[in-house]
Amino acid sequence: MYRIETERGDLFDVNMMITIQATVCGSAAENELIAAFHEAVASFEILNSKVVIDDNGDAFYDNCASPGNSIVFKDFEISDLIREQECKRFKIEDGEFLRCFVSRTNSDEMKICFLMHHLGGDGKSLLYFIEAFLKCLNCEKSEYRKLLLLDRTTLPKDVKLPLFAKWMVKSYNRKWQKERRVFGFNDMSKAYEMFWQTHSTTVRNEVTEGSELKEKLKTCKTGGFGFTSYTIAEMIQGIPQVQDIGLAVDGRIDSNRTMSNQATGISVKYRYDRNKSLVENATVIDRMMKRKLKDIGFRYFILLFMSEFDPTLVDAVNLEFAGYFHSDVSAKLARLLGYGHNTKDISITNLTRADIQTEYGKYLLSDLIFVPPVVSYGKNIIGMVTVGNRLNKAYHVYR
Repeated sequence: MYRIETERGDLFDVNMMITIQATVCGSAAENELIAAFHEAVASFEILNSKVVIDDNGDAFYDNCASPGNSIVFKDFEISDLIREQECKRFKIEDGEFLRCFVSRTNSDEMKICFLMHHLGGDGKSLLYFIEAFLKCLNCEKSEYRKLLLLDRTTLPKDVKLPLFAKWMVKSYNRKWQKERRVFGFNDMSKAYEMFWQTHSTTVRNEVTEGSELKEKLKTCKTGGFGFTSYTIAEMIQGIPQVQDIGLAVDGRIDSNRTMSNQATGISVKYRYDRNKSLVENATVIDRMMKRKLKDIGFRYFILLFMSEFDPTLVDAVNLEFAGYFHSDVSAKLARLLGYGHNTKDISITNLTRADIQTEYGKYLLSDLIFVPPVVSYGKNIIGMVTVGNRLNKAYHVYR
C-alpha cells in the first residue's frame, strides 16, 4: 500500500476531475478501442489500485483486482460532457479513476475524451496514458509503470517548512483534536450530492494557431520569457487591481512518465503596469515566476505544508467548502487557505507542447484540449496545451 500524503487535499474535494479531449485522425472498431483501453489501463499500477481509508483516517492506494475504469461510446460536446460527469463521484474506493468517452461521428476521425480523478494523476499523467492507449491501439506494447508518489520521503531533502508554517500547522492540529472525526466515502457521496445540486461549470476554449501562434512564440523567444508569462500579461492588462495568480507546476524530480499526481504549485502577485509595454510586463512576470521556481523551498512548499496537517483536518476543509461539514477550526483554516473565499484570481496549468508522440501507425493525434478542475481554492481556471501548430486555451469556471 502507498500512503496518500501530499495529495490528500484531492481526496474530499468535490471537483477533482481532469479532462483531456484528443482528436485522432483514423478510424478503429469499438472492440479495438475497448481492447486498447484496457491494455493501457493494465500498464499503470495506479489504475489498478483503489483508495482505502482506515479507522484512524489515514488513506492509502491499495491493489484492486477489478478496477472500475470505463470506456463508453457516445456523441458529445466537451462542455456538456464535463457538466454531465463532474457531479458523478468517481468511486475511487472501487478503483474508478478514469472514464473514457469516444465519439466517431466522422468515419476518418475520432474524438476521445478522457476524464480522470486527480488522485489518478496530474495533467502530464493523462497525456502519458493517452500515449499508451494510442500505442496499444496501434498494436504496440506499453511498458508497465509502477506507482510513484511525491511525499515526505521523496521530496528533495532540503525542502523544509519555515518556522511560521510549522507553528501554524502545530496550532491547527492541536485545536482540531477536540473536534476530530474520520470521514468516509459515504460522507464524500453526500458532499457531492449537496454541492452539485447548486453548482455546475462551463468550458470555453480559445484557439491560437498558424501564423498568430508563430508570431507570439517568436515574441517570447526574442524577449527571453515563457509563453505562460506572456499569456498572463495579456489576460491582466485591462485589470487595475493586483492579481493573485496561481500556477500549477510539474513536480517530477526524475522526469518519470508514470501516472500519479506529481504536480506542485507556486503563486505570484502582480499589478499590470500601464506605463510599460505588454512585453515589458511579461518580462517582469516571467522573472518573478522563475525566481520562485528556482527556489526548491518555494517550488515544493505547498506539498510539504499540506502533508503536515492532520489528514482528517484537510478532509474537513474540503467538506467545509462543499457545505457538508462545519467546525470552527476547519472553517478558519478554509478561509486562511482560500477555499471558497480568498481564491486565486487566475489559476493556470500549461502543459506546453504535449510531451507525447503524435503519430501511431495509421493514427495521428491532431489536437488536444486540456481542462483542469475548478478546485476549491480557485475560480478562473485555465488549461493550455499545444499540439503541432495549434494551442488550445480552455477556461473552466462555475456558471
